Amino acid sequence: MKRICRRGPAFYLFLFLSAIVVFIFTYRNFSSTHLSSLFEAPFEDTKPVRALAIELHPKEHIRRLPTSLTHHWNITEGVRAPDGVNKTVYLINGEFPGPTIEARTGDQLIVVVSNQLKKGEGVAIHWHGLHMKGANHMDGVVGVTQKDIPAGEEFTYKFEISKTQAGTFWYHSHSELQRADGLYGGLVIHRRFEQGFSESDNFDYEDDRLLLVGDWYHRSAADVQASYLQSRNSENEPVPDSLLINGLGSFNCSTVVHLVECKDVRRPSMKMSPGSTRLRVVNVGAMSGFNLTLESGNMRVIKIDGGNDVVPSASVESVGILYPGERVDIISDGPGNSLTIALDLENFHCPEQVFTAIQTFAIEQPKKQAGHRAIGPMPESAGQTILVYTHIEMPAHDDQVTIGYMNQTNWIPQVEPLLYVPREQWDNHQFMPTVKATEDWVDIVVNNFDDQGHPFHLHGHDFYVLTRHEFPRADIKPYNPFDPPSQFSSLSEPLLYPRPNLENPPLKDTIYIPKHGYVILRIRADNIGVWFFHCHIVWPMVTRLAMGLDVR
Repeated sequence: MKRICRRGPAFYLFLFLSAIVVFIFTYRNFSSTHLSSLFEAPFEDTKPVRALAIELHPKEHIRRLPTSLTHHWNITEGVRAPDGVNKTVYLINGEFPGPTIEARTGDQLIVVVSNQLKKGEGVAIHWHGLHMKGANHMDGVVGVTQKDIPAGEEFTYKFEISKTQAGTFWYHSHSELQRADGLYGGLVIHRRFEQGFSESDNFDYEDDRLLLVGDWYHRSAADVQASYLQSRNSENEPVPDSLLINGLGSFNCSTVVHLVECKDVRRPSMKMSPGSTRLRVVNVGAMSGFNLTLESGNMRVIKIDGGNDVVPSASVESVGILYPGERVDIISDGPGNSLTIALDLENFHCPEQVFTAIQTFAIEQPKKQAGHRAIGPMPESAGQTILVYTHIEMPAHDDQVTIGYMNQTNWIPQVEPLLYVPREQWDNHQFMPTVKATEDWVDIVVNNFDDQGHPFHLHGHDFYVLTRHEFPRADIKPYNPFDPPSQFSSLSEPLLYPRPNLENPPLKDTIYIPKHGYVILRIRADNIGVWFFHCHIVWPMVTRLAMGLDVR
């Protein structure tokens, strides 16, 4: 379906009436001096510039023995103005974003979550990127591994961090829409000091900092979802209003066309030492991808998605687009004057509605080239191949409400989590192929039938990305791994079905599937459990664009 931006007379009448209401409201509540200031440059307060980056403390963890780290979290709601606009957000111990967890490989994490939200609103926490080996029941997915934690009750997450995992991760609610309203935080696993070297020695950096970057909506996620699911919306994903880094931003109040409580705040800045800095960047947004640039400074990418693999990279001025759920670790090769975040407009079907899509943050004042991993020989073909087709539709028989399908299955959780229900009792809304737990390779081929891209996240596993491809035209048939090998590209068809990369594929846990394109992912199915695989953009996810793997 071709998506259009509807701009009928009612829309322009709404803008006109909104402007009148804002004018009257302003006139009644402000003096003439304040009124005149609306037509001047945006107000800059005299408060100190807010610090942008979250400082990490690897030295407190890398030399100690593994231990148990206990956190007690009270989840509540409260009104905050992270970019100057008031909004009700989720808080953990009164903080937005939630507290940053720092640990080391081999630690045991104990997180006691107390749900202090209003009656009827449950919650569950997912540890994005952690394998959760032997702790599938702690993965935090409502309907798959647990029921949500009822209001007024608590639940204890208790699991051991794999001795093979270290890097940049994060946690977030996996209960309906709560992530889009701020229920998330950082999770950094430091690699232990070994053989006389630390990661800061290997990559030659002094400071270690975390950036949780994401789009932001001024309306509640429930209101945004309601507008998205309306048939008249033509499946257009809602355009965000703002941008936050670590829960901070700066919105230009003079652009407001509807009544919101808005005050101009100074744009935060980031402190970086004169030496090199490791920046751990996470896309915590609900929809938008973004690119990151350091002006007058270069960067080297060293890790993606928190994996153990080292990514060989020359110095660059900007990184590629990072989609919701993805992470990248970079080393700054120079002090830089500013940090620029540019939202990717690919999936914005009404880009004229976008707020300032490129924002620059001041920096208050790099270098060993890392080698590439050795993954060992990878076979030409996997022991098992799973073929998936993903599509968002507006079927007439469902009143043209937006619905997501994977292999024509719309994911709807059952009352009891699947982990505790015999497979023969699962219904037709649980598309979850069975995979035999083995050391053999398993390929997952996902064809995206939509005219927009989707970032997909797999729980419990990393995967090698053998191929990611966007077809030059929408009318080309999808990739079918069961067709004869002649389907791969030849000299006469250089763009059709490129051959999989079996030599040095990147290792990730979240991957962007282009519109009308496909990916080939390869995993070792060595982690027993039921593991979710879903779009990490909030709005398609609430249409149940998801499936899973039943590894047994």
